[in-house]
Amino acid sequence: MAIYMNYNQLNVKGNVTAEGYKDWIRLDSFSFGNSRHLTMEAGHMSNREATRPVLSAVTISKLMDTASSGLFKESLTGDSGVKVVIDVVRTSADKIEKYVSYELEDVIISDYKVTAGGESAPSEALSLSYSKLTMSYTAADRANKGASPERVGYDLEAGKKL
Repeated sequence: MAIYMNYNQLNVKGNVTAEGYKDWIRLDSFSFGNSRHLTMEAGHMSNREATRPVLSAVTISKLMDTASSGLFKESLTGDSGVKVVIDVVRTSADKIEKYVSYELEDVIISDYKVTAGGESAPSEALSLSYSKLTMSYTAADRANKGASPERVGYDLEAGKKL
């Protein structure tokens, strides 16, 4: 599987040449998570209370490429949120299929790090802060045919699910 990112409607272009993903940015990894506090009092498990979720920034890593200077500039001076799409894709016999997609809105780069070693290309790690996140997952059946995507998301500004 491959991971591709579209940053601000391709205003920052990457090196991807795959059909349907031309000029997207190739990522080596991405991660994020969420947590929430739940009460777990002995004898009172049927009326547990839960807090709103706390979502982490999305962290991505990539090798330095065409997009690097644009992303570095955004990390220094970007002050208005942009849209970012991250797709995890798989290859089938004759095409690239979207496995899962994450849409982030109102994104500002909140952290940028670069690491270089003697024998390899420099790598970058960035944290993307956002106000809305939507995941679209397409399950496959036994014949590897995709169904309709299931969409799940959260709006941090409004404090509610999408």
